[in-house]
Amino acid sequence: MSQDSSSGRPEFVFSQPGIAMGGDISGLNFSIAAPPLETPVENALISPEIGPDPRNSNATVRLPDPPVCGEPDGVRFDFNYGCRLKMPPGDGEYEVTLYDLDSLVCLGYLKLRGGENWVADAKYFIRYRIEVRTGGKLIFEHDYDCTGKRVSVVVPDGGLGDNLAWMPFAEEFRKKHRAKVDCVCGEWLIRIVGKLYPELNFIPVASSHLVAESYATYFCAIFPKDRKSWRPADHQNFGMQGSVAMLLGLVPKPLKLRLPKPPVRRIKEPYVCISAMATNPAKYWNWPDGWNTLCRFLKRLGYRVLAIDRDRTLQFETKKYEEPSEAEDFTGKLPLADRIKMLQNADFFIGLPSGLSWLAWNCDTPVVMISGFSLEGTEFPTPYRVTNFKFCHGCWNDSQEFFDMSVPVWCPRHVGTPREIECTRVISPKMVIDTVCRIPSAAKKLEEARRRNRRIRFDLAPGATPLEMRHWLADYPDLVPDHPEKCEFAVETNSNATPPQFDVRAALKFMDAKPDCEKIKLADFGCLDSRIELRRLAPPKK
Repeated sequence: MSQDSSSGRPEFVFSQPGIAMGGDISGLNFSIAAPPLETPVENALISPEIGPDPRNSNATVRLPDPPVCGEPDGVRFDFNYGCRLKMPPGDGEYEVTLYDLDSLVCLGYLKLRGGENWVADAKYFIRYRIEVRTGGKLIFEHDYDCTGKRVSVVVPDGGLGDNLAWMPFAEEFRKKHRAKVDCVCGEWLIRIVGKLYPELNFIPVASSHLVAESYATYFCAIFPKDRKSWRPADHQNFGMQGSVAMLLGLVPKPLKLRLPKPPVRRIKEPYVCISAMATNPAKYWNWPDGWNTLCRFLKRLGYRVLAIDRDRTLQFETKKYEEPSEAEDFTGKLPLADRIKMLQNADFFIGLPSGLSWLAWNCDTPVVMISGFSLEGTEFPTPYRVTNFKFCHGCWNDSQEFFDMSVPVWCPRHVGTPREIECTRVISPKMVIDTVCRIPSAAKKLEEARRRNRRIRFDLAPGATPLEMRHWLADYPDLVPDHPEKCEFAVETNSNATPPQFDVRAALKFMDAKPDCEKIKLADFGCLDSRIELRRLAPPKK
């Protein structure tokens, strides 16, 4: 707003020449951009049966001119992507006052001439009161009320997680205001949930929908940094769902999508689904060989580990990522409905801040979220979030930074330095496994394995230090390495009971001082079970 020098009252100024009274709202790329692939990108877009295509993330909506509501020769108005006004034809001069009915605060004052158009900067939900006067006489007034009226809620296509996070708020808006809501979204989303929301009218976003009868239109999006007037608050403070809830004038809260009921289980064995791929290296788990280490642990617990990403390999400018070799390969362009069925019957899911994690959460499957660049509250609530707060973290939630998918590596604080994307390079397999073991089903399997004297074997990544091995032994005294050459010591037991607590560090220190000692009884170091031994797996380094 600017100040009207004659009255001293605030005056609204329309400062967006690219979005006028009528025409297209196009080129608004609010969602993810496709990462550069190792092989050439196919020309054809991904089939809606498979899911969203990041290359199809633009949303184009055509606005009518003049505004939809009002008399032909009177004041015309609507709320299609901002409050839009058109004064009656002629040479008259008009004074317009706008109020917010929810706070009863005057939003501003402006002067318009006959036939003049005006569009508000604010593109989010405001329950306006409009008063128009000429010569001091009130000639028009209107209080925003979309009850029974048609409202378009646009969910730009392109991002799986974005769409799953935002679409439920179209239904929430309909229920709160009792409006006739057109949900403009991707064809793939309509195929999945269209029949589960009978009160919504779904329109494919690719149709370039003309909102000819809409009383109001709202976009669900994370807007660019320079579009501050398009959002009531910065998304960094309210997360993916909270920020869109505020755009629509709703109470921020976690909302799940309605999905088809779980089918009959096809895989008999217990299994876990994982997703190791994302759209930017900032989202990846960058601990060397971390996924394979985790997969071996899960398999020792008795789980099948299924990798369900669409792409098995992704190549960025300086970094290449592949699915873990220890996981079963269920990658590929498979129908999204099949992914949903697989997730609904999984014991739990382990993933990144990306679309498949959102899908798993919507399937009511426990989600282990490995994330360094986002903080709790950014995505959906889960008690199994893994972040190393001792190092740089949370840049997505920094209101001075805006996530840019177009750069090869988004690390606004340390890109190009040795600390680049350190937030996920310092999340160790131990941190993830500790979190997994808090999931009731996994904790139960761990306890059953210990009682059966089934050794839970584990190995460290190449280059692991003796100190790392000692810490593992302190927390998991019954772990035996898969590859003894990668560490110095391991603990072995023939006992049927769970090994009791003992001072393993003192035992390790003792063996360090005795190079010729091959094994010792841990009973000498506080272990009550005389059958547990600490034995040397590799000769001491010289």
